[in-house]
Amino acid sequence: VAMLTEAAAQGHMEAQIYLAAVYELGRGVAQDHGRAFELYRQAAQQGDALSQFNLGIMYRYGRGCEQSDERAAEWWTKAAEQGAAIAQYNLGEAYREGQGVPQSYERAVELYKLSEAQGHAKATTSLGVCYANGWGVDQSYAEARRLFELAVVRGQAEEATGWLQKINHTTPSVCPLLGQRVVLGGLNTTALNGTR
Repeated sequence: VAMLTEAAAQGHMEAQIYLAAVYELGRGVAQDHGRAFELYRQAAQQGDALSQFNLGIMYRYGRGCEQSDERAAEWWTKAAEQGAAIAQYNLGEAYREGQGVPQSYERAVELYKLSEAQGHAKATTSLGVCYANGWGVDQSYAEARRLFELAVVRGQAEEATGWLQKINHTTPSVCPLLGQRVVLGGLNTTALNGTR
């Protein structure tokens, strides 16, 4: 830890990042969120996207600093602009809930799509939720189902499976005219019942 501390004090970003994690988790040292916050801040100011994301987490939960959803969103924005999928997802959640930023389903969907395209499992589930509910997009059970199935493959089995069950319960799978099971693909609520 002494060598890392010396390197971090000299401005070495990698040392700051590693040492911040050591203090945040209390690995080999006493857990110190204040010290972790300061080290993440130093690395974040040098442009490290993961440190910017972690600094956002520290602000979101008030670890080593005063809690601030606004500051969390600011740092997640910086990391998201650099393409950090996890920051895009968290920022999407902030926009969906209106935490630290104005509530906007449309902006949340944009961010979820960016994160989902990089394979982020939680973003895949959240994007599916938006399609299932028509939040920021035209409601589409078919697209929601596709995303939830993909989320299961990506490791979000419990949450995505719950949503799949909800969709399967919501949309009919037996055609009342044919009396047999049919697959509904590419349909939205307007196509299903002619109204919104």
